[in-house]
This record gives sequence, C-alpha cells and structure tokens, in this order.
Amino acid sequence: MGDNLSVRRFRPADASRVRNLHEAAMRDIGAYLEDVPDDDLENVTETFLERNGEFLVGEVDGQIVAMGGYQLLESDHYITNFLSELPETTIVLTRMRVDPAHQRQGYGSRIYTALEKRARECGYTTIVLDTMASQAAARGLYETNGFEKVCREQLEVSDDSFEMLVYRKQLAE
Repeated sequence: MGDNLSVRRFRPADASRVRNLHEAAMRDIGAYLEDVPDDDLENVTETFLERNGEFLVGEVDGQIVAMGGYQLLESDHYITNFLSELPETTIVLTRMRVDPAHQRQGYGSRIYTALEKRARECGYTTIVLDTMASQAAARGLYETNGFEKVCREQLEVSDDSFEMLVYRKQLAE
C-alpha cells in the first residue's frame, strides 16, 4: 500500500496546498478549529526546516495528498506540561494529514516512516506528539508504530472542548 506515493521535502510553492490539505483533513473528522491560527503552516520553512526540523509532503500524480513534520521540542512547548525529563534530543511530530479522498492507502504510514528515518539520521532519540482522542485513525497509526500513550487531558480551545492524548516513542535507548 502507498506504492504510488512520492515523498519529498516541502518547498515554498507547496504552502497553499499544505494549508488546504490541513483544513480539509481536519474538517473531515470534525476537528477543524475555525478561529485558531496555524502560524506554523503559514511559515513552514522558518518553523520547521530552518530550526532543525523536517516537513515532508506526499504526492500522487503531482498532487499533494499527505504531509507531516517534526520540530525540535523547545522548553516552552505546551507538551512539556504533560511530560517531564525529556532529553534535548526530543522532537514533536505534528501536522500528520492525509487528504480524505486518499485515506486508507498507507500514505500516513509512508510519511511517518520517512520522518522517523530522518529523525534517527539527525540523532534524535525521542518523539512526542498529541492527537485528539476522536482521531481513531491517527491513534492507530501511532500505536502501530510503537508509540506509548502517556497522558489524556481535557482541553478548552476557542470555546471548543476536546480530549487530547499525548504519546511518546523512544528511538534510542
């Protein structure tokens, strides 16, 4: 599965399609937050690529249908409220999305596998992430790839309430 997906690094010309893919994927599962800015997606090069991170897109027939990235965990990142004593070689996996019309074809797994490979090559040792409890497909992807659920929190964002799950995976002992 996922054989016809071509995975590559984000390019500035991808910006509009990446933002549209994010919105379409999140709306499809009822998780799009209308009034919450997506500053990282407005500035992928600066937020991810210029700061020791990575952002990949997956294309089928020249169209971006999957994406995902990681950033180096900074001490003020909100996820540190839930996890303590993380090594300096920890990254945050984020923005894993697959176009609703292309789901269930292994594309999310292909993006994740490529991101983990790059993270290992860069010497990162731990991956953390959060996802909404309602995102069953995302939870399945992470759990299948060895992530451990470490916390469950109820959050309020822009008058919306949702249950967030935090996961962690050790890449190195």
